[in-house]
Amino acid sequence: MEWKVTLYAPSVGQEEIQAVTEVLKLRWLSMGEQTEAFEREFVQSLGGKGGAVAVSSGTAALHTALHALGIGPGDEVLVPSITFVACAAVVCLTGARPVFVDSISLDDFTLDPADAERKISPCTKAVLVVHYGGYSARMGEIMELARRFGLRVIEDVAHGPFVDTPWGMSGTIGDVGCFSFFATKNVTTAEGGMVYAADPTLLERARLFRSHYMSASSWSKHTGRSTFYDIDGIGLNYRLSDLAAAIGRVQLSKHRQGRHVRTALVHRYRQRLHGQIRLPFAQVPPEGAGLHIMPVMLPAKTDRTRLMERLKETGIQTSVHYLPCHLFRYYREHLGTSEGDCPVAEEIAARQLSLPLHPELRVDEVDYVCDQLLMNLEK
Repeated sequence: MEWKVTLYAPSVGQEEIQAVTEVLKLRWLSMGEQTEAFEREFVQSLGGKGGAVAVSSGTAALHTALHALGIGPGDEVLVPSITFVACAAVVCLTGARPVFVDSISLDDFTLDPADAERKISPCTKAVLVVHYGGYSARMGEIMELARRFGLRVIEDVAHGPFVDTPWGMSGTIGDVGCFSFFATKNVTTAEGGMVYAADPTLLERARLFRSHYMSASSWSKHTGRSTFYDIDGIGLNYRLSDLAAAIGRVQLSKHRQGRHVRTALVHRYRQRLHGQIRLPFAQVPPEGAGLHIMPVMLPAKTDRTRLMERLKETGIQTSVHYLPCHLFRYYREHLGTSEGDCPVAEEIAARQLSLPLHPELRVDEVDYVCDQLLMNLEK
């Protein structure tokens, strides 16, 4: 399929190609000095405090964060139903149980603090918050809830790094911030992720977990800093390669410009669609969000599949973010979740549609998408 307007397009060019070429010339491809530099520069982009541990994916970041916080069998973790399934899956991988929390409203898809409080039990140890689309969750209420009930807070910032909020920069407010650099993300390394924390103990546990709990890395042995290593725990291979880190360093330098373009495009979408279709997060100025996706809410009873097919026929790629996690077969069969558990999330999942949004998108292409969307909604 050749799209006229793609849902996303990675903003990569000669700078990234050159960065990868330089790493290939150095002949050290795994985790090394590029990864260390990427971690340092990422922390600087977050304000310069705390530390970061680069990992192989956003999923790896979430799993590593849960491990660093000591989440395990018998524990429960509050997780939004409207999110990518990795958030629930990593909780299960620790032996803990995800407890699905509803969204706030059809205009704010983020985790509902009131529903979260209703679902806290003596087993609840943490809340995993997702900044959907790069729009901040209600971190003031969530942090207060965590304080009252003694919960740890994990922020999933896959959709919008480096967003200033009233409570601080997203990813630095809770105990641990988890970032994704998947190909579609605002900052990409093709595959990759990052764990951020201010607590040195959490950072050390994360570093050990990402590389089999080895007391010395291959890079430290290569550079002569260590000869032998010991193992003091069970970890995994969640290392990021220096090839990926080199791309990430270039992407960090381009992020502000990409945000500027996304902001202008979202302003155009809102101008064209205002009053004609429901626009979630419309009360949030685009300048104050990560703008990873452009969600709209279709009118009730719209045949979304048919609409997406019609848009496909016009060359427009669309998607859905997301199906409700609590209704996936695995969670229904193993956790006993069912329809009605998260009614707002269920309605969002039935009506939401994601329109193209990325820095390579042109304003005339936004206009084309809006024209086709509105025209086909009337049919």
